Amino acid sequence: MSDWVLDVPLRTERLELREHRAGDLEDLLLFHGDPQVTRYTPWPVRDREQTGAALDKRLTLTHAAEPGQAISLAVVERASSTVIGEVMLMRRSDSTAELGYAIRTDRWGQGLASEAVAALLDGAAALGVTEVRAVVVDGNDASVRLLGRMGFTELGVPGPAAKDGSPTRTFALTLG
Repeated sequence: MSDWVLDVPLRTERLELREHRAGDLEDLLLFHGDPQVTRYTPWPVRDREQTGAALDKRLTLTHAAEPGQAISLAVVERASSTVIGEVMLMRRSDSTAELGYAIRTDRWGQGLASEAVAALLDGAAALGVTEVRAVVVDGNDASVRLLGRMGFTELGVPGPAAKDGSPTRTFALTLG
């Protein structure tokens, strides 16, 4: 089983996906502490201390050697050098992964999440990943639309319950 290590930073026209840095705390706090963002994430609304602890963990999520491990990257807006979100690639097997992402609300509706996800999918393909899944909490219509634009299809099986017990839907994309 080979170690998954992305060749970062991943760059797009407007974004840079890079490893988290200790100095990212203020930017992360803007969306980790926003109930509009966290209602569809696996984590609750976080205060400064909780966001700092989450950032400390993310600082170590730079490679995935085995199933259950994840790579977490900061999504940086190149024009402002501001962390506006994050993406995650969770290793499920040698060839399958799960995708996660969050973008701060003042950047919604600009195609930035799609741009970040596309860059992460390219990185996943370079690692030999052939299938990527995403679990979406019911009601997160924006993510359903994003995944549809990226070519994901709904599997028709429920995913694990969300943190508040809400049902979820599972989507998959075949790469390559």
